[in-house]
Amino acid sequence: MDVDERTAKYKSEYMGETYYFCSGHCKETFDKSPAKYIRRHMGH
Repeated sequence: MDVDERTAKYKSEYMGETYYFCSGHCKETFDKSPAKYIRRHMGH
């Protein structure tokens, strides 16, 4: 889902990045286990 960061009511910081959410429930789910939802390319 795309969320407009200018109007998003919910956001979290993780590893120096800001993530925006459409609802408090989505933010809470992310905050409990952010690594589960973030995929980073490790130099490959």
